[in-house]
Amino acid sequence: MIDIFLISSSAERAPHIVARLEESGVAHCLRTAYCTARQLRTHARAIRSADLLIVDDVDLSAHELDGVEEALACSPALHCMLVTQAPSAALLTAAMRVGVRQVLSWPLDAYKVATVLTHIAAKKSAGMRRAGRVVSFASCKGGSGTTLIAVNLAWSLAALRDRRVLLIDLSQQFADASLLMANKPPPATLSDLCSRIDQLDAALLDACVMRVHANLDVLAGAGDPLKAAELRPEQLKQILTLARERYDAVLIDIGQSLNSVTIHALDHSDAICMVVRQNLLYLHGGRRMLDIFKELGYPPGKVRVVVNQYDKNACINLPTLERTLGATVAHQLPRDEKQVDEALNRSVPLVTSAHDSALAQGIRLLGDMLWPPIAEPRKGMLGRLFAARPTVPPQLKPGH
Repeated sequence: MIDIFLISSSAERAPHIVARLEESGVAHCLRTAYCTARQLRTHARAIRSADLLIVDDVDLSAHELDGVEEALACSPALHCMLVTQAPSAALLTAAMRVGVRQVLSWPLDAYKVATVLTHIAAKKSAGMRRAGRVVSFASCKGGSGTTLIAVNLAWSLAALRDRRVLLIDLSQQFADASLLMANKPPPATLSDLCSRIDQLDAALLDACVMRVHANLDVLAGAGDPLKAAELRPEQLKQILTLARERYDAVLIDIGQSLNSVTIHALDHSDAICMVVRQNLLYLHGGRRMLDIFKELGYPPGKVRVVVNQYDKNACINLPTLERTLGATVAHQLPRDEKQVDEALNRSVPLVTSAHDSALAQGIRLLGDMLWPPIAEPRKGMLGRLFAARPTVPPQLKPGH
């Protein structure tokens, strides 16, 4: 099934478009808004969740495609169809320039409409859409900093790596990830979404998440241990299945709770970051948590040990920590209490308020480890001669 968002400037023409869509025989979910192309930006959230955007505006001109261009730039997988009375050569040229796939005129050709929908459905069923990578952040003890790391890593991936990112706050206690990113209440929580799980689709998910950046959404935690206890593994499974299709990266803040829901999240994660600190309590708890992961059947390569607030002069140094845990440390994040406190007080990510700090750099390197930069395709001789040399982020080596 494909998601279609129709924007029409006429309540009389819209039913004719709907009829052509129905005649195509392609399964689809349709939402309609009545406005002109100039008002496209007011529906940015709904457009982001669509596979096909149809803009019906008989007065559309080449100078009014800014909103369409912006929508396609924010959603590279989005298809766009313009419907207008008699498209001029200037409009056709401008539409091609901004990435519009089809420009149709009245009366609508049912065969052309069916061809477009069939093509989109085929690409979607062939797996051309995102297959997002899921990474969970867990801790054996409170105060490790999983939320701070997840929040800043999510922002870094979205803002600096241009990934579509969803952060899910699965903390069973206070669920404060959204507070670290924006000084406003979320539109809904994970618990609210689960209460309507039978209606789950792209539109409902989009309505429940809090958008904090063009590429970053947050699904806020329940914020109430009693409500959090009502969550069920099968509900989370449905949410993760949909999230993988819609996002490049899905980060889950597990916190320190291990129960049927959080274990389900860990089971369906591509990687797990176990966050520890350099003291005996974390050593003891970390070793026990690694044993639990082994009992759950997770391969060693799935679990990455991350040391937060790392101090090279601490009594428990890196060799001692690795020897006690029986695992290699994948990455260390330095201590920077001043910058962290300032970011927390301003409700902004540290990677934006102190982007040059050692901690911000460490978080970016963690992102490179978990979501390796996509390699550039090999170019021919002429391409190598005339192409600019790409800047590739440094690769992170285990234990460094």
